Amino acid sequence: MSKKTDLRIIRTKKSIKKAFLDLLKEKNYNKITIQDIAEEAIINRNTFYLHYLDKDDLLDQLTNECLNKLKESMNVSSNIETIDELGYDEFYEIIKKTFEAIEEDFDFYKVIMGDESIPYLSLKFTNVIKNHMSQAGDKSDPLKTEDGNIDNRIIYVEYMAAGLIGVIRFWVNNKHKYSIEEISRIVINMYSKDILELLKNC
Repeated sequence: MSKKTDLRIIRTKKSIKKAFLDLLKEKNYNKITIQDIAEEAIINRNTFYLHYLDKDDLLDQLTNECLNKLKESMNVSSNIETIDELGYDEFYEIIKKTFEAIEEDFDFYKVIMGDESIPYLSLKFTNVIKNHMSQAGDKSDPLKTEDGNIDNRIIYVEYMAAGLIGVIRFWVNNKHKYSIEEISRIVINMYSKDILELLKNC
């Protein structure tokens, strides 16, 4: 496949995703048809089916793409092996990168925060936040304090995740009021003074 063809495919898929998200701002997911997407993207139905099986496949691919970028943004530095080594600056960078990833795919997050016809999207998003709040270094290893105690941490992680998700939802709906730096500082100031210390000491 030539580079020119590759670029054409990338542009077409980008156009389809944008059209899909634009439609989701206007109508319920269940009411959107392939014809709607094709007309919005200025393509024919056959072109759509060259790239996606159906609108569910489009939604799944778009969701995986955006959430994988979010996961990458939340990765803790490989130099940090335990939560005891996670300082203010490191935690701030994680939160800031999280908001940057959300801004990059803002239309997608705006949709999943508002369209109740596709509730599993919100659940997937919630699970990404929860899982990555309880991990550091190696993605597969849970964050542990130096004595290895993780039992009480589960409760604090649930609390932190719910709070962060609430702030993200607020920011998505009020983005013009706070810059990424401002909202990240607010979050880190809340967490670093209370919950972060609890996580280290539990």
